[in-house]
Amino acid sequence: MDEITTELDSLNEEVIGQMNTWIDMLGGGDVGRWTGAVLVLIVFFIFKRVLVRGAIGLLGRIAHQRSQSMIANVLDAFALPLQALVMLLGIYLAIELLEFPIGIDSALIEIIAVAASFCLFWAFFRAVEPVGVSFNRFIGRFGAGLGDDLRQFFIRGVKTLIVVIGGVIFLENWGIDVSAFLGGLGLAGMAVALAAKDSVANIFGGLTIFADNLYKRGDWIETPHFEGTVEVVGLRATKVRTFAKALVTMPNAQIVDSPVINWSRMTHRRIKMVIGLEYRTTAKQMETIVENLRSFLRDDDDVAQTDVVQMVHLSDFGASSINIDLYYFTATTDWVVWREIRNRHIIAFKRIVEEEGAAFAFPSQSLYVETMPEMTSIPNDDQSRTRQIG
Repeated sequence: MDEITTELDSLNEEVIGQMNTWIDMLGGGDVGRWTGAVLVLIVFFIFKRVLVRGAIGLLGRIAHQRSQSMIANVLDAFALPLQALVMLLGIYLAIELLEFPIGIDSALIEIIAVAASFCLFWAFFRAVEPVGVSFNRFIGRFGAGLGDDLRQFFIRGVKTLIVVIGGVIFLENWGIDVSAFLGGLGLAGMAVALAAKDSVANIFGGLTIFADNLYKRGDWIETPHFEGTVEVVGLRATKVRTFAKALVTMPNAQIVDSPVINWSRMTHRRIKMVIGLEYRTTAKQMETIVENLRSFLRDDDDVAQTDVVQMVHLSDFGASSINIDLYYFTATTDWVVWREIRNRHIIAFKRIVEEEGAAFAFPSQSLYVETMPEMTSIPNDDQSRTRQIG
């Protein structure tokens, strides 16, 4: 490292010496130095535009032609910081030509050094997003929705890390002992850690969601607290749009500690139905109806035939009907399509029952009276009075 610093100092002295020679050729003195400083700024301004529009633009076009979109996007992100660095270099050389007093010269050089460091971190900060977008092929294995959430998680995390490291370096450059400052926060850090334990738990909860692939954006999930469609899987919390169109924000730690039903991961969608036949339906009719229902479900392409059970049985004697229990699954998991299939099946089941001359029962009660009390004639008041008078 010392050798590199020595070489850079030697190169700097050679460049400044050569520029002073050119200044002497212009006549020297303050006028010559100011003229040289202005010329240096003009040259670096032109070089900045040539560098960005020429060299970087050419490399970007070559990368696009070779389907290297990540490299092209990173070059685009580096363009503005590189322009700033070139201009800072020109300003530094101009300052060296003008020969300011030592105090002013040192302060200006320090400002330029801080600005150059800022440009470097600015370039890395701008490059994070195109690098994150280039991870599509890798994180696409987790699914489109979860892949996008992982990418955003990566981008936010790396950007935060760059800002923190850059802040520490800037403070160190300005002579602030950050390590001592952080060490002095030891006792306060314990209190902050206790106060931030929920935030840390939520962050680890978010990592658990990504690692276990519990759900992704667009999934329909149900927890003891809410049910709806996932809109955002964030670093701290998950946002879910309920079916009432309300937005629920739930900390990740609470979601991970609760049972989560991911309805979007269904392989098939279930249909449960009970058909009630009248008690006057004969045994022969019931056998035929059950067999016709089974045949209908076996021949329906919308009904899942493998990997799931399919049951049609007489289940029990109800209060007002003999019940047939149907339990089967559709091949689709789409809710709207599932409702259309259920609608069609209800009509078909009704037709099967009617074709056998049977009918659906409805809730009713029958009252059976075995005997009636004998009715005795009771004379009315007029007849009683007539007998008394007579």
